[in-house]
Amino acid sequence: MVWNFQGSASKAKLAALKDIIRTYIPSVFALVETHMDGEHADKIQKIVRYDSHARVDAVGFRGGIWVYWKSDLVNITPVTKHPQYITMEIARNSETPWFFTVVYASPDPHNRKELWSELKKIARQNNHPWMVAGDFNETRNLSEIHGGDANMARRCDLFNNWIENCELVELEFSGAAHTWFRGNSIETRQSARLDRALCNSD
Repeated sequence: MVWNFQGSASKAKLAALKDIIRTYIPSVFALVETHMDGEHADKIQKIVRYDSHARVDAVGFRGGIWVYWKSDLVNITPVTKHPQYITMEIARNSETPWFFTVVYASPDPHNRKELWSELKKIARQNNHPWMVAGDFNETRNLSEIHGGDANMARRCDLFNNWIENCELVELEFSGAAHTWFRGNSIETRQSARLDRALCNSD
C-alpha cells in the first residue's frame, strides 16, 4: 500500500491511517509526502505496531518517504535511499525476491529529471520483478489534469517516453480519476492524477 499522506500531524489523518490498515492489513505500506521528520515516523510506527521501517525524511516541509513492514510476514532489505525514492528487495518465504521502489517525485522539474535518470539505471541493471509506485508529480495525458499550463502536452510526452524506455507498464486502478486537488472554487480549481503504480514484465 502506498498513500500520499500530505503531512502526518493531524489526529484525523492518523485515525484514517489506522482504519485503512485495519481494513486491508497490508504487510508493507508506504507514506509519501510526509512533510515531517523522523520523530514522527517513529511515533507512527508505535501507533500502527509495525516493527520495522525505512525512511528518507522531508527536507524542510518538502518530500519525505516512510516505509513500514512486519518482519514476521516479509523480509525486506533496503537497497537505495534517495530524497525522491526508496528501493528495497522484498522476499516472502521461498518466493522469488522482487524490487519495490516507492517514489515521491519533486515538484521541481530539474530534480524530477534526476529521478528519471536514477530510475532508468535501475531498470537497465535490474533482473528482478520490479514495481514502482507513488506520487510521480506528472501526468500521462491531458485528461489526467485540469488547470495545467501550455507545457503539459510536452511533459506528458516526456513522461510516457520515460515509462516506455524503462519497459514499464501501468497497473489498473479504481477510484477517483484525479488524485490531487487544489482550490475551493470553480475558478481556482486544479486537479490531476499524479499517483500511479508501474511494473516491469518480468
